Amino acid sequence: MKSLATLLTLFFLTSSAWASSQHGIEAHDPWVREAPPTARVLAAYLQLHNHGDKMRTLVSVESPSFKRIELHRSAEKDGMATMARVMKIMIPAHGKVSFEPGSLHIMLINPLAPLKSGDKVDLTLHFADGSSLNIRADVRRGGGGTSGMAHHHDPDHPMGMQKESHGDMKKHEHDH
Repeated sequence: MKSLATLLTLFFLTSSAWASSQHGIEAHDPWVREAPPTARVLAAYLQLHNHGDKMRTLVSVESPSFKRIELHRSAEKDGMATMARVMKIMIPAHGKVSFEPGSLHIMLINPLAPLKSGDKVDLTLHFADGSSLNIRADVRRGGGGTSGMAHHHDPDHPMGMQKESHGDMKKHEHDH
């Protein structure tokens, strides 16, 4: 029986799924896109699965590695890349929501130290019901295309888009 407990512990330590059994939320494959050391913003991606019978609402994310974090949605409309802050994200009962390049993402603003591929980022996801889920995201190179958005180039932005040139995009200033 002791070996089974050890085996289960090893499985959960090496698994890329993070679960909150109390509320039925699982986070799968959390990762942060590597950016140049001088980047002021990075992006995190994952899939959230709601195994519960009630809709769950993600309202914020925090991390000791960043000054500020926001939920964002990127899209391409009429050949122009847009990004808008999202105040909440609904995860339907027995459903899932994907955060991926060119779509929903977690905008990580003003890192306290440069991150490189192989590093880990601790994130705490906060839900409207007061619960939270602690996860650890791997920092990776690339990890997915930005679809047709690569022509909007800004080397400091994880999506490669120009923050200043589109009405829905916000330029992220350093916090004082």
